[in-house]
Amino acid sequence: MKKTILLLSTLFTLSACSLLPSPYKPPVEQGNVIKTEQVQQLQLGMTQSQVMFVLGTPMVKSTFNSNQWHYLFSSLYTDSKSKLSEVKHLVLTFQNGVLQDIQEK
Repeated sequence: MKKTILLLSTLFTLSACSLLPSPYKPPVEQGNVIKTEQVQQLQLGMTQSQVMFVLGTPMVKSTFNSNQWHYLFSSLYTDSKSKLSEVKHLVLTFQNGVLQDIQEK
């Protein structure tokens, strides 16, 4: 009787390990969603308010250089076998309130 109970409890424990599919995990997105179309709309000479209209509020305004705005976006997708991540970093530099440089990292 003890052997039967031990055998059944062992079978139930082992069957719970990997027979069921993994649960759905939605993608985790953080930061400013930066689309290619939005970046293509940027033009040198735009004012800060025009840039904010196209891209929204920047994630970070540089502490050490008040003329730089940083737009950051990260996304983590997981499926049953792997993790895929996407990171975009857009740095905009202004001079006298006018866009002077666009860098994608």
